[in-house]
Amino acid sequence: MPEAIKSRGDLVLDAADPVIAATIAGVTMRLRVDLGAHDTIELNPAAAARLPLVYVGGPDVLVGRIRLLGRTAIAKVRIGSVERPLQVIEHGRDCCAGADGMVGPQTLPYDRVLWRNSSAPAPTRTVRLPLDDEPSTGLSALVPDEAARIRVRFAFWQPESGATAAAGAILAAAWGGRWAGPERQVSAAFGIQRPARPVMFDRPSTLAGFRFDRLMIRTADFGGHEQLPTDPVSPDEIVVTQKVQRQEAWPAVTLGADRLARCAEVAFAAGPRSVTLRCAFD
Repeated sequence: MPEAIKSRGDLVLDAADPVIAATIAGVTMRLRVDLGAHDTIELNPAAAARLPLVYVGGPDVLVGRIRLLGRTAIAKVRIGSVERPLQVIEHGRDCCAGADGMVGPQTLPYDRVLWRNSSAPAPTRTVRLPLDDEPSTGLSALVPDEAARIRVRFAFWQPESGATAAAGAILAAAWGGRWAGPERQVSAAFGIQRPARPVMFDRPSTLAGFRFDRLMIRTADFGGHEQLPTDPVSPDEIVVTQKVQRQEAWPAVTLGADRLARCAEVAFAAGPRSVTLRCAFD
């Protein structure tokens, strides 16, 4: 965990290109400020290779069932007027198109970080959610509704909102979910493609203020013992199943650009840690 720092006012970002300059081990880098990032700095491999650092192994990450081996080092990092040692990591694949790496708002020396979108429709209301910061999954909010086990994450770079298998199963049970199309590949972190399938809800409801009548579910990822909907089987069909080792359940829904593009402002507050959405909600 980074050491405590003194926050210094607000940082205002363009939601279409939320990039800041940072000096890492004397080298200037462009970092995307990502509301789903951890409290470390994730670098593209080419950017990590430019730094005069000695890397050691770990920590690794799981993108669904794909494990990426990590390399890490501690470096002096200057952001704004604050310089301090921080952990930098790379995982052998690019994390961030158009930037050298990414940093979470919880790592920045500001009271608030605001992503503003001048092209968004006029906000209809404001939703504020307390945020937790887990070492393995980063920032997320526990949604205060009937699906109370669901955690919501935020990814401006992800075109389409989606859910893990555990979250899809929980929502399908609560909202009357059924499969609504064939499986296809969707992009996850580090550009990795994962299998996903759309679910339609007979009793749609809201998450973090946004209404969902359908949602893409990553069918193989972080399902635990939750049960996804089943397809009806005709008597003359032969069904072949394959046993796959279960992953730990992680019931998370990631809000992508299909929802966040309707937010004129998304604001992260350092203390108490929270996110406030000013959006054109359904």
